[in-house]
Amino acid sequence: MTQGERIAAAAKKWLGTPYANNSMAKGYGVDCAHLLLGTLIDAGLLQEEDMIIEYYPNEWHLHRSEERFIENIEKVAYEVDNPQIGDFLLYQYGRTISHGAILVDKDTVIHAFVDLGVIMSKTDDILFYDNRGRHRLRRIYRFKGGE
Repeated sequence: MTQGERIAAAAKKWLGTPYANNSMAKGYGVDCAHLLLGTLIDAGLLQEEDMIIEYYPNEWHLHRSEERFIENIEKVAYEVDNPQIGDFLLYQYGRTISHGAILVDKDTVIHAFVDLGVIMSKTDDILFYDNRGRHRLRRIYRFKGGE
């Protein structure tokens, strides 16, 4: 099993977990940033202490311009152009990139979304478009660990 397949398999085990801001408890509550971290931990690629996500208000992306999501993801991943299974797709909601998802097959992601919890969505789902029909995907990252 490749590293990406391990990440995708670990992400599937989080499906159905309710959404809870600043949380990482499989089956009880998680947000999209902590889902990425929890998936890496479950895949055996990271230890929890390897990446600490500082507290952030639920709507920080509406009022701030700092790229907090990017700062965190770049601690453990690097940017790529062509997505592969297990990569992290980052989306802009509000002023900054503020949502992450895990690619589990060529056109499907797993992500934690407010009011929906951890769900599986097609990459062309309406959730990933703004009110003008523009796709919100801004960057793609791959975990730095070796294959």
